[in-house]
Amino acid sequence: MEFFLFLLFLFVFGFVAAAISYYAKILFFSAKSNYRREELTDIRGDVIRIFLDLLESNGNLLYGSLALLGSAIFVWLWSLLGSMLGEKGPGVFEHIFHMPIFFLALFFSYPILREAYQEKSILGLAKPVLSGFVLGNLSSGAVHYGLDRDLYFLFYLLLLLLQLPVLVFLWNKEPILGVSFEPVPSYEEENDWGNSFSDEGSDSDGNSQFDDPEENPFAAENDQYGLGDDPFSDEFK
Repeated sequence: MEFFLFLLFLFVFGFVAAAISYYAKILFFSAKSNYRREELTDIRGDVIRIFLDLLESNGNLLYGSLALLGSAIFVWLWSLLGSMLGEKGPGVFEHIFHMPIFFLALFFSYPILREAYQEKSILGLAKPVLSGFVLGNLSSGAVHYGLDRDLYFLFYLLLLLLQLPVLVFLWNKEPILGVSFEPVPSYEEENDWGNSFSDEGSDSDGNSQFDDPEENPFAAENDQYGLGDDPFSDEFK
């Protein structure tokens, strides 16, 4: 039963986070000032689009879904260790194993991972995994607080206020404390400067533009140095 409650809270928190992300976008992240009534009330399509954009961050919907669900279940299993090691009711172990350590570890280590795996497609799974860590932590905390009161309310409220704004920025593709989880565009050109300059004087067949004597203004000159007749007479030599 606890696992099904966890999945229910996972869906609820995901929907709430997507709805807050949508309204935050139109109120704070968008330059648009006037909206139709349908844009503010009928948000089901926009919520689904936000979820699909998140799950397709790696370009594969299946991998993104497995990454989000797997990371969320992992956090839930991790939180169960606090209940096994601790006593009934709020205790030290329950609060330690409900701290968002995996979320913080991935968030602060992401700049290093981006430098190491900049050209790897696996880097696109960082957004679903980070979202799974957040949603899994909030869902498991809600289950343990609601069923057994294993957590203090202020502690759970702190978890909510710390992690939910991160999802809002993350799902709106905005940088968080200077850290962006969006792929960096590549500005590399196919030809470097040397190749571009070397190809200016030749056509597509590799021939010079001045191979035709009629087009070459220096074709009639025989002097290879371009000095013409010798200006000094023989008596001065």
